Amino acid sequence: KPLNLTQVWKLDATYTDQQHGVTFLYPSAWQSKTQFAYHPPALTRSDEAKLIGGFGYSEGGFPRDLIVGPYSGTNLEGVGLVYSAVPAASAAECEAKATSFSDSPEHSHAVFGHRSFSVHETGEGGMSQSIFGTLYATYAGRTCYLFETDIAVASPGALDDIQALTTAQLRFIETHLLNIMKSVRIVPSRREWR
Repeated sequence: KPLNLTQVWKLDATYTDQQHGVTFLYPSAWQSKTQFAYHPPALTRSDEAKLIGGFGYSEGGFPRDLIVGPYSGTNLEGVGLVYSAVPAASAAECEAKATSFSDSPEHSHAVFGHRSFSVHETGEGGMSQSIFGTLYATYAGRTCYLFETDIAVASPGALDDIQALTTAQLRFIETHLLNIMKSVRIVPSRREWR
């Protein structure tokens, strides 16, 4: 039975990384995975990042063999989040790491759970497919915490009977990915502060 929109986006599961003191909510309908389309997230393309976790929802490949969910009539391939925590000597070093994964040194800032994050854009394309995302980085306890949310799509012109995601659908997806980030809490253990 195909998933509905509520099932795809309901934040009804909690991820916990006790070692680094990280928790966040995600939809239980998503699978534990670090790649949810043809192109991988930027964090997965780095040996340094050493992903700790990831969750994603895939609408399936093309042509659509099965109706998977509410986006089966669109060019959406999948959405998801990947997470990494890497050692860093300073906030500046953490920021440099985040910039290295991004397409541009320009970034903005956001606050989640009373913690400031730098916000970077990521992306990659080829073979009539692309992935674009947002990378969030914050520093605490000699650790650089990196979270990346992504949307993967196929080029609409390369497919028959498949419509591109509308602006409203994209905004809806981006809003719900942001809601996952708003649930992020980081409480490093005291030994990491030494």
